Amino acid sequence: MPELLNKTGPIAQVANIIRENDRFLVVSHLRPDGDSLGSQTALLLALRALGKTASAWAVEPIHRKWSFLPGVHHISTEMPDWTPEVTLVVDCGAAYRVAEGFQPVGKVVDIDHHLSNDMFGDVNWVDTEACATGEQIYALLAELDVPLSPEIASCLYVAVMTDTGGFRFSNTTAQAFRIAADCVMAGADPAEIGLHIFETRPAGEFLLRAKVFGSLHFEYDGALVWSEIHMVDYDAAGGEEVEPEGLSSEIRGIEGVEIAVLLHEMPEGTLRVNFRGKGKVDCSRIATACGGGGHFNASGAVVRGMPYEEARDFVLGKVREAVADWKSAGGI
Repeated sequence: MPELLNKTGPIAQVANIIRENDRFLVVSHLRPDGDSLGSQTALLLALRALGKTASAWAVEPIHRKWSFLPGVHHISTEMPDWTPEVTLVVDCGAAYRVAEGFQPVGKVVDIDHHLSNDMFGDVNWVDTEACATGEQIYALLAELDVPLSPEIASCLYVAVMTDTGGFRFSNTTAQAFRIAADCVMAGADPAEIGLHIFETRPAGEFLLRAKVFGSLHFEYDGALVWSEIHMVDYDAAGGEEVEPEGLSSEIRGIEGVEIAVLLHEMPEGTLRVNFRGKGKVDCSRIATACGGGGHFNASGAVVRGMPYEEARDFVLGKVREAVADWKSAGGI
């Protein structure tokens, strides 16, 4: 690994906590993506490589599409039968995003790169300039002198590659490529990983994609595009688990679009929403107004306490306000 410049601050605090304790629980957010799972599994494998007692937990079983990821089979829906001294929360801006009612045990360490992080930990290492939480885990393992095994390297490669959109998004930095190169040299296989992530998809994904693309709504001269997925659409496609990764980013790719909004009806009738922008409309600000959070160009929220249609109108109202403000400030 390249020599790290940051030898003080939160990274040193987190490293010392790991050195000084023996029992760890590693968790991430609901509906995990490549960065959350890659970071969670890399950290779990590293802790075990250090001889620590470590478990990883998720509120729901991990979808089979991630079964190729080393260490993912160690993520359990059952809490360990021992009490953690430290709960490590990765890629998660608030404790409630781990699971409704989740109460972390022991010292809480928050490792994240989201702008809207609640700073809920006893130690908060929030680096909004990191391309992915996987970048922070990579730095942490270097601080701890944990070598990159092929398994850990594969997890970190997945984290960085997916959160940069295959090295396409604005958070793609030179460091992202350095980490990816290190991971490949340590044994990560880009072709094999790419095959699993991009070319091994259930048919239901394409049914949902067709539904979304067939019901696009354009507003503000095409600067805003939005679509929605209802529970009947999920049922016809095979369930929520077949939702395509990055679908909201795909509709953002339409020429002239500055912000894309994808609304999802949830089983209990409420709403989940993804916001994706191109650098002119602050998605994080909109998401925060809707009870969520994230990055400037990529955020999300869950709106509870009102029926889906009412929640949809509430969210779209916040989006329209933001786009109108941008337009009135000279947006083109």
